[in-house]
Amino acid sequence: MFENRICAVDFCDRTAAACLAQQAFCVSHFIELCYENLHRIDPRGQSAGRMPLSLPTLRAFVEECSRRALDVALHCRDLDNLQRGRLLDILLWAGELFLLLRIPRSSFADSVLPESSPVLTGLAARHF
Repeated sequence: MFENRICAVDFCDRTAAACLAQQAFCVSHFIELCYENLHRIDPRGQSAGRMPLSLPTLRAFVEECSRRALDVALHCRDLDNLQRGRLLDILLWAGELFLLLRIPRSSFADSVLPESSPVLTGLAARHF
């Protein structure tokens, strides 16, 4: 995908397959980096003491991550099934996070929790 470029991770000599945050990565390191950062910014798993980044920054990363994952999935020819599954997982997780980052916490919880539907109450409890 990136002619004559190697992965930006030290001691990795594999060919770069994706660019994220202006650095080129092989498929394995790209997937690892996406998982690491998506986990870090997921508001559902954050403890109260963490310092969050600005919402526009988070949204920009999530969008870039999902676009690059789609590019890798569509254009890399030598992906194995595990890598394809992980790229799909990254796309789904990024889509979920993009929606969560667009909805203000208080207004989403306030609009869902008073409802008597157990499905909506369960969704709100799981996400917040």
